[in-house]
Amino acid sequence: MADRTENALSAEELRLFEDRIARGLRERPLRLDTVVHRTEVSGLVGRVGEASFYELLAIGPGASVQEIHDGYERLARLVHPVHAGELGLTGKEGVLRLLFERATEAYLTLSHPDRRKRYDRELGGRLWSGETAGDARNEEGQQVAKRYFRKAQVLAASEEYHLGIELLVQAVRMDPRGEYYALLGQLQAKNPLWLRHAAENLDRAIELGTGDPGLAAARDAVRAQMAAAEQAHEGDGGSPGGKRRLFGRR
Repeated sequence: MADRTENALSAEELRLFEDRIARGLRERPLRLDTVVHRTEVSGLVGRVGEASFYELLAIGPGASVQEIHDGYERLARLVHPVHAGELGLTGKEGVLRLLFERATEAYLTLSHPDRRKRYDRELGGRLWSGETAGDARNEEGQQVAKRYFRKAQVLAASEEYHLGIELLVQAVRMDPRGEYYALLGQLQAKNPLWLRHAAENLDRAIELGTGDPGLAAARDAVRAQMAAAEQAHEGDGGSPGGKRRLFGRR
C-alpha cells in the first residue's frame, strides 16, 4: 500500500514519539493488570498486519482529529517498549517497538488530511467491509510481513533467533511466502526442541518455491538431526540428559 508504512517514518521521528510517550507514562503511569496488559499486547501482535489504521487505533472512519489523537495515545501508552520488563519481554523489546511504530504510522497518516484522504481511497469507499477494503488490508498485511521478514534477517545475523522467529510466524500468517517459511525453518533449526517445526516449515518453503537450491539439503539435515535425537533418546532409556540450551546470544 502506498502510504507512510515503508520509509517515511524515520528513526529520529520514532525516537521523538517514544520519548514523548515515555515522559507521559512517568507522569501518569499505565494502571493495567499485568495479565490483561499481556493479553492485549498478544492480541495486537496477532492482528497488526490485518487491521486497518482505523481498527488499530479503535476509531471510526469519521473520527475527528481529537479522536485520532486520543486513540493513538491509548495505544502508544499500551505498547510502549518501556513495558518490556513487566510483560516478561526483556530482551525482546522489538515486539513492542514494532507495535509502537505501527501505531505511530497510523497516527501520522490519519492526522494529516491529505495523507488520510489517500489512505481512505486505498481502503475503498466502504471502510472495514467489502471486497475492496479486504483487498486493501491484504496489501497492507503484505507490506507489514515484508518488514517483519527484513527485521528477522537482521535479528538472525545478530543471533537474536527467538525474536526473529516471532516476527516470521506473524509474517507467514499475513503473507505465506516461500522465503519467509525458509528463514523461519532455518531459525527454528537452531533449537533442538523445534526441529519438527523447522522441518515442516522448510517443507512448506520448498513447496511454495524460493529459488534456493540448498533448502532441500537443509531440510534433510534437520530430519537427520531428528533421527539422531530419537536414537539417542531410545539409547539412554528416555532420560532427560543434559541441560538444553535455548535461544540467545552465544
